Amino acid sequence: MKKFLYAISAAAMLLSSCSALDLGPIDQYGINNYWNTEEQCERFIVGLHYRLRSRMETIMIMGELRGGTLNTSSITSSGEGASNIAAVSNNLSVANPVLTNWGNFYMDIYQINHAIDKIENECEFLDDVTRKTYLGQLYGLRAFYYFHLLRTWGGVPLCDKPDVLITDDLQVLDKPRATEQATWEFVRDAVDKSCEYYKDLGFENFKGMNCYWNKAASLCLKAEVYLWGAKVKPIGGTAVLAPEPEKYLEDAKSALEEVEPHYSYNKDFADAFSVENKDSNPETIFAARYLLGESTNYFVNFTYNIAIFTKFCDADGNSIGNVLNIGSGFQRYEYSQDFYNSFAAGDKRRDASLYQYYQKDNDNTVQPAGRALCKFLGDLDNGKIQYTNDVPVYRYMDVALMLAEINNELENSGEVSKWIGVVRSRAFDTPPAFTYTDKESAEEVILAERKAEFVAESKVWYDVRRMLGGKYALDLVGDNELKLVWPIDSGVLSKDDNVKQNEGYL
Repeated sequence: MKKFLYAISAAAMLLSSCSALDLGPIDQYGINNYWNTEEQCERFIVGLHYRLRSRMETIMIMGELRGGTLNTSSITSSGEGASNIAAVSNNLSVANPVLTNWGNFYMDIYQINHAIDKIENECEFLDDVTRKTYLGQLYGLRAFYYFHLLRTWGGVPLCDKPDVLITDDLQVLDKPRATEQATWEFVRDAVDKSCEYYKDLGFENFKGMNCYWNKAASLCLKAEVYLWGAKVKPIGGTAVLAPEPEKYLEDAKSALEEVEPHYSYNKDFADAFSVENKDSNPETIFAARYLLGESTNYFVNFTYNIAIFTKFCDADGNSIGNVLNIGSGFQRYEYSQDFYNSFAAGDKRRDASLYQYYQKDNDNTVQPAGRALCKFLGDLDNGKIQYTNDVPVYRYMDVALMLAEINNELENSGEVSKWIGVVRSRAFDTPPAFTYTDKESAEEVILAERKAEFVAESKVWYDVRRMLGGKYALDLVGDNELKLVWPIDSGVLSKDDNVKQNEGYL
């Protein structure tokens, strides 16, 4: 692979953290002289989570945009230019790949590899629980990054050593892309290693905060990786990635059943994303932390520009103005009318996620105009909403719906009904009954529940690729399987002869 430089120094990594820990300065920040105290190790782990937060918008682009729930027009309903329309419309190309340089994930992967090397082989001052906790986090985070790389580009270069360090002689790495099969196995092995380190530890979060990778997050990731392996074929392949699909499904089920008793769901859907008492939220397993005065999330781009949002009204024709009371906003992404209409009657998640606004036509008739995301509106500051919600990676309803999907694959119809019932019990005042008829129909229901539950949570593209044989993902790419993965940008290709383009973009 082209030059992988350790572009982020330890000092830069430690400028902020998801927990805003008040740690005093230390003398040495050079990365090779960094692993001498417990405080230094903790700072490095905190810094890695800060780096993860900075990647969450890229993860949204990977997991949300291509899933068929967004408007594909280049102009949104409020008259603003849409962003990354090549991804939203599934019209990616080498000239417009949307994501470049592997999403910049390797910068973080090399930081993780360096930490694994130091903590596994040095840092003898760490007690056994702390060492295992850190290594559980590090292997879990590495698997998490690579799982996104796998589902985006297919096979990618695999790096599990700290080959690039901050030295006077910057090394050059030349690595060809691994196969999709080998990449999945690499992810599987990393998450297995994480779970092994966590095996004898409890479910307590690092520093008691759910913005740090933890045991439950690794078990959820294990279930998701195993589920992907049991259901998805590599591009052009004839068999799924997992060698024994049923065994992998059973193992995924066991991992989730270990997590489930330790979490629960909030009574109200909106409370799952509350800015209040984030670390005590019973539903949150792992989330990227955003705090007022420290950082805001990227959902500013899913709302509207206050200055031009002046011609719209509610369903009764009343002028609405800045109806969400946001401090600022843009409408770079907009969910489609078809998606809004796809919610079942009485599903409270629709209006808790999307605000439908209207416009009067020439004869003064009120017509639907557009939709703004209202799911991740955060703290009030100076009387206006700021975007300070945590962005969930895993939460309780993920566990419930993965259990429904896995049990459906295993033909445990009673368990499928149970877990769909759990999700619907919160989504509806009078939950519609679910009657199991067959495996495919049940999976259609589970997919619909996932779309309604996880709006803007970076899951829908992965869901349509994994579920129902990927038929909805294939519909979105014109039935061209080769376009299910993304193109590799020309910058990478021009600098590295070892990296070959995905076949669908030759």
